Amino acid sequence: MKKHTALVLGGQGIIGRNLIHYLERQEHWQVKAVSRRAPSFDTTAEFHSIDLLDPNAIAAYSPWLADITHIFYAAYQEYADTTDQRSVNLGMLRNIVEAVERDSDRFRHIGFIQGGKAYGAHFGMYKTPAKETDPRHFPPNFYYDQEDYLRDASKGKRWSWTALRPDIVFGFAVGNPMNLGNVLAVYASLCKELGVPLRFPGTPTAYGILANGTSASLFARAMEWAALNEVCYGEIFNITNGDVFRWSQVFPKIAAAFGIDCVEPQTFSLTEAMRDKGLVWDAMVKKYGLQPNALNALANWQFGDFIFKVEVDAFFDVNKARRFGFHEMNLDTGEEILKLIGQLKEQKIIPC
Repeated sequence: MKKHTALVLGGQGIIGRNLIHYLERQEHWQVKAVSRRAPSFDTTAEFHSIDLLDPNAIAAYSPWLADITHIFYAAYQEYADTTDQRSVNLGMLRNIVEAVERDSDRFRHIGFIQGGKAYGAHFGMYKTPAKETDPRHFPPNFYYDQEDYLRDASKGKRWSWTALRPDIVFGFAVGNPMNLGNVLAVYASLCKELGVPLRFPGTPTAYGILANGTSASLFARAMEWAALNEVCYGEIFNITNGDVFRWSQVFPKIAAAFGIDCVEPQTFSLTEAMRDKGLVWDAMVKKYGLQPNALNALANWQFGDFIFKVEVDAFFDVNKARRFGFHEMNLDTGEEILKLIGQLKEQKIIPC
């Protein structure tokens, strides 16, 4: 038996997929995963599709859960109504924790994902650099509900929790709504195909603000670090690449990677501009022999529109994690984006 058994919730997402890829290469981990769809990538992890909102459905997998030592919770369901968003996302978390606590006497830790919304980033403005000790914004926020549940449920128990907060996660994944890397890569691919230069589609002010990002592969290492070090238990950590950048520094690099010009920003809606580009993309799939992904399955244009119109600095302080011993946050986000573009080209997601 391997020393640790991971249960990854949200195994098809940008965080879950990259975490699985990392853990299954470590000799001390056995990896199990839950996702709504079968894995679309090669993996040795044991996957099941389980309705996390149904305790009876989870209970049917009790023998499968009996050796779980660590939960990595990256599951999420989006709802426009905040009441539904809170009840569903808290319910899924509670149901799986209660099941694993009941079924596995080896259960020791759950790491769960928060993010910029914990600071109010979805409002467009928050205090920067954001620190884990910053006060909560006016509710509702399902991150707070999940955190409060874990604080209470773990009291006096053999298991504990850690909350990790990445920001703008970049990593290889398909069909994930919060994947800005795909937005950038597909948008630039279309610019090249249509013979137009790459323009930042947000406002001129947004082009110059300070931002940060988190490589999904770096975040996987952070999740393992938090899971295996008891000093991290009951704590919250910001995790980013460790640098800050401006989009004005990154867009010229992206354009160069596609061999096209980068010119001055021009504010427009990607969501609106992409409404008639599905047929263009379908033609590109045939022309370049790409994997048969529909345009809107690759990129969430609304997410891009939101990020590219933030007109105030948006970045985290990551020194707490460094003080606790995680010293890998030393990446260049622009270079990480270029690496992702290279992966997408190599895997025939976008044209070379």
